[in-house]
Amino acid sequence: MQSIALRTFGKLEYRDPRPFLVRLRKFELELSASATPERVRNLRTNKLKAERELREAAIFCYLAGQRMGTTVGLAPGEKQDYDFVAAWSAQDQACFAPVQLKELPPEATAPAATLQDIISGLGQYTSSSELVVAIHLNRAISFDPSALAIPPLQIAELWAFGATSPDQNTWALWGDLLRSPTASYHAYPAA
Repeated sequence: MQSIALRTFGKLEYRDPRPFLVRLRKFELELSASATPERVRNLRTNKLKAERELREAAIFCYLAGQRMGTTVGLAPGEKQDYDFVAAWSAQDQACFAPVQLKELPPEATAPAATLQDIISGLGQYTSSSELVVAIHLNRAISFDPSALAIPPLQIAELWAFGATSPDQNTWALWGDLLRSPTASYHAYPAA
């Protein structure tokens, strides 16, 4: 990674996503029992886009951390081709990854959208070979990574993640889809 990017990433403030997700779950449960419109409860309004993306970033970092056995912190902030930066420590070295979030939205929101279409559109990212793309599967789908046609991409890694239970208490992380993808399953963090 370029030294300028490393210096920039090293100066950011990274937060552990777990406490945020625990607080968010309590709020989500309270909100689900209210008369709040469904679009607001599900963060599907333009005004709540930043909050929806922060939730997705936190879930991805939490799942990645569970998979790696370490804490993966996140620093939000949209720049160039990425939505946030993930950071973790490996073998006593600070590691950073700029991450671009994508979403396969709920079927009610975009019934014609497909995961394959999202992946096929990733060819636009050509300026950062360090870029990680994480796709939130925000609908119930049957997911077989080997059935995807992955074009040549100029990104570092490609991941997919999504809830595997209707109550969103269990999540899966698939990746790296550019190489030999494997799935890992993790419980949503509890208090």
